[in-house]
Amino acid sequence: MFSRRVAPTLLLVALGTAACGAPPRLTADKYYSEGKAAFDDENYEGAIRNYKDLLDQYPFDPHAEEAELTIAESHFKKGQYAEAIAAFNDFQRMHPMSPALPKVYYLLGKSFDKQMTTIDRDQQAADNAQGWYRVVVDRYPESDYAPKARRRMARCRESLAEHDRYVARFYFRQDNMRAGENRVKSILEKFPDTVAATGALEDLAAAYERRGDETAASKVRAAAKERADIYASLPETGPGSRAAGAVPAARTPVTDALLEQLVASYGPSESAGAVAAAPALVDPVTGPKTPQGGGDPGAYQPIGRGGGMGRY
Repeated sequence: MFSRRVAPTLLLVALGTAACGAPPRLTADKYYSEGKAAFDDENYEGAIRNYKDLLDQYPFDPHAEEAELTIAESHFKKGQYAEAIAAFNDFQRMHPMSPALPKVYYLLGKSFDKQMTTIDRDQQAADNAQGWYRVVVDRYPESDYAPKARRRMARCRESLAEHDRYVARFYFRQDNMRAGENRVKSILEKFPDTVAATGALEDLAAAYERRGDETAASKVRAAAKERADIYASLPETGPGSRAAGAVPAARTPVTDALLEQLVASYGPSESAGAVAAAPALVDPVTGPKTPQGGGDPGAYQPIGRGGGMGRY
């Protein structure tokens, strides 16, 4: 009696399971070909779905590495930058010897780059972007991605320097010379390879002029002109050109002398924007950040009293 009652029940359960079960499992080649076709047709959602199915069903398939990279790139092309960053980081951790790493690092940089905002806002995206671009430039200088990374890295560094210049100008408007000078010093230390550094010198000279110190202003303007002349001498196009991301020389004699005086008055800034030493690190920007604000508290000490330039 018991077996007669159980048998029909088991049959119904089996039929129900078959009717409601998962779709038939495709072959690995089918998942791959459909994922590739979807990506080529810019159907990035379809590419992600098929490649994820490939990885779930056939994790050791020869196309698994390509599938992982294409999933990350599909997220990037869809504008899903947080997902792209996570996927690219997973890829570079799992495949530290992959020949695709120059592309991965470059697209990591672009994923942060695409999230950059105006110079009056937080610059963490620009900081991360320039870090990953530097990884490409430093580790893979002969790759096809190095010239593009160099140009984009220069743009990121300009944004970072312009942000600090924006802050310095705020301090000058508030007649907070200590904080303004300290911020200009930081720009010259961290971003000497930017056009914004020249602009920061011009801002500092203007601040001295408003205080009536023409001697200090003329010294700073000489440093700014030195850099501006170098930049103007660069070709507009071709290797080493402004279009290729070339910038004023990082070290120039007059500017070096000015920076030495600023450091004597305020001390060196903490290092920032260091690049990761190993690909396994998720964030290439390591090390302490430069403190925000105007430096050590206390009364303003003009540069020129104790080794500086001003007379107030």
